[in-house]
Parts: sequence; C-alpha cells; structure tokens
Amino acid sequence: MVDSPLRRGIGWWRLPVLGVALLTSLLFYVPFLVVVATSWTETSFIIFPPQGFSPTWYSDVLQDPQWTDAFKVSLRVSAAGTVISVVLGTLGALALTRLRSRTARRWIRTLFIVPMAIPPVAYAVGLYSVNLEVAALGDNLALLILGEALLAMPYVFVMVSSGLSQADPALRPAASTLGASWPLIVWRIDLPMIAGHMLAGAVFAFAVIFDEVVLSVFLAPVGVKTLPLQMLDASQEALSPQLTAASTLVSMLAVLLLGAFSLYSNRRAARARRRARKATTA
Repeated sequence: MVDSPLRRGIGWWRLPVLGVALLTSLLFYVPFLVVVATSWTETSFIIFPPQGFSPTWYSDVLQDPQWTDAFKVSLRVSAAGTVISVVLGTLGALALTRLRSRTARRWIRTLFIVPMAIPPVAYAVGLYSVNLEVAALGDNLALLILGEALLAMPYVFVMVSSGLSQADPALRPAASTLGASWPLIVWRIDLPMIAGHMLAGAVFAFAVIFDEVVLSVFLAPVGVKTLPLQMLDASQEALSPQLTAASTLVSMLAVLLLGAFSLYSNRRAARARRRARKATTA
C-alpha cells in the first residue's frame, strides 16, 4: 500500500479525521442543495422535497424591482467599497515595509487587522452615531460604503502583505542606489510584484462587502436596500421561494467569481513557471 503523507502524518487516525471532514462537508453542502432544490418548486411556499419543477421564482426575482434594485445597490456599494479597501490596504502594506522598527511594524500590523475582530454590530452602532451627528450622510450611501470598505480593508492588507513578504528585499535598495525615486520604485517594482495579491484581496473584499448585512441595517438610507438586507426582510415577512431563488443566484455568482479568479491565478502561475524555466535554460 502506498505510504502517503497523510498516513505518515497521522497514522491510522486518518479514518476518523476523514470521517469528521466528510460530515462537516455534508453539513455545509446539504443545506445549500436544499435551498437550490426548493427554488424550483411550483408551490408558493418553501417545501422539501419540492413539488413540481418550474423556473417561475427565478423569473419573479429577475423582474421584481425590489430585488433588482437591491442587487444594483449592492453592486454599487461593493464596487466602490472594494476600490477604497484595495487602495487603503495596499498603501498600508507598502508603508509598513518601509518602517525600520519591528515594534512599530508589529503594532501597526495589529491595528490594521483589528477590524476583523470587532463585532459588526458594535462597529455598526458606532457608525450609526456618526450618521446621526452628520446630517449630510443620512441621505446617501457614502457612510455605508466607507464603513464596508474599512471592514474589508484588513483582508486586502493581509493579502498584499503576504505578497510583499515574498519579494526580494534587495530590489528596493538596488533601485534606490541607481537613482530611482520612491514613487518610481513603487510603480515599477512593488506594484508588479503584488498585482496578483491585490486582485486576490479585491475578490475577498468584494465578497465580504456584498454579503454583509449588519451595516446595511443601520446605515442604509430610508427606502434603499442592499440585496442581503432585502433577503433579510423577505425571510421575516414570508418564506417564499423567491428567497431561495435569490440565494441560489447569489451563490452561483460567487462561484463564477471565484472560479474566474482561480482560472486567472492558475494561468498567471503557469506563465511565471514558464518564464522561470526560460531564465534557467538561457
């Protein structure tokens, strides 16, 4: 029998571990499959197993202004918040590499990651207090976008910091010795090295912002709903198959987004390997 790394690592305990992993996977996928199945039912309420097979509820979601408008609002908030979080997270990671004090780097890194540990409700209540004090922010999405961006920024910061840690530390001093200014070093050396990590951070930031509902409850203007907020309201009013149809569409969108990113990452890695082989054979 093949002496696999898994067997060498945990021995015969691998069978219980694999069993627990399988059960955990079922706990994740089975509810999702139930949601997908109930979205095709012909009845006007959620029932499993579904009765009949009809795409009516998908058509209703795509033609209902409440759902389409909420989807457009979520896209605007997610796109704007992602851009802000990528800019702030990337600038923070770049600035951190230029600090000489390890203590300062450690403290600043902690400050950038802290928003990931703050309870969203506490964060939303704090921003809501700001919203009450500044009347100009109450009728638009500015504070919601900024709040979502700050919530997603740590993910970008972590991804970009990971990319910078893999870079050759001698490149920047060499470029500076040759007379390059720091904006030129950032543009020609740093950004090309971390472009893939910035894209990965942007994907995570977009997903976090798009799915976030707590800030929308507190900061969305009156009469404006994001898609997660619309789904929350729909779940409280009546469990219609519209809700499961919308959930399925959002899940499929996430799968397509992550699949496209994975395909891009694989192609980028393949090109990098080909360039490395050419360099070694030249």
